[in-house]
Amino acid sequence: MNQQRERDRNRGPVQQSALTKQELSEIFEEGNVELLVRKAEELGLDLVRQKLTTSQIRNVFGQVRQIEMRWRQEPKESYRQAVLLKPKLAYYSKRHEPLAPLAEVLTQALDLMSQGKDEGERYRRFLRFVEFFEAVLAYHKKHGGKES
Repeated sequence: MNQQRERDRNRGPVQQSALTKQELSEIFEEGNVELLVRKAEELGLDLVRQKLTTSQIRNVFGQVRQIEMRWRQEPKESYRQAVLLKPKLAYYSKRHEPLAPLAEVLTQALDLMSQGKDEGERYRRFLRFVEFFEAVLAYHKKHGGKES
């Protein structure tokens, strides 16, 4: 029995870690931080199992940080750049297939950000997006994510 579990663990993710619409809503609209942490760890571990490197994640994360730093001074342009992350995520996930699960979740989160009723709400949702992304990166590293 333990040997079977070990073989399954080495084979890759046994369960799908993609977030449901309800979970996405709870994290990015309602701000459920406990769910954010739990799902970020699951996704970070899955990305390690799929052999995604830290530098592949950081490539996108660096752009997210730049948007975050500029948002207060240039909210309209920053929002525009955040929405434009979606095609970049599609491109990166095609180039680096292990990035696909993360790109899918981040794209859905960006869609929720866009649905914010005003600029302040979109900014709050973007900050939750950044927190989630940062947590995924941290758990990826914790669980053995390697540099390229």
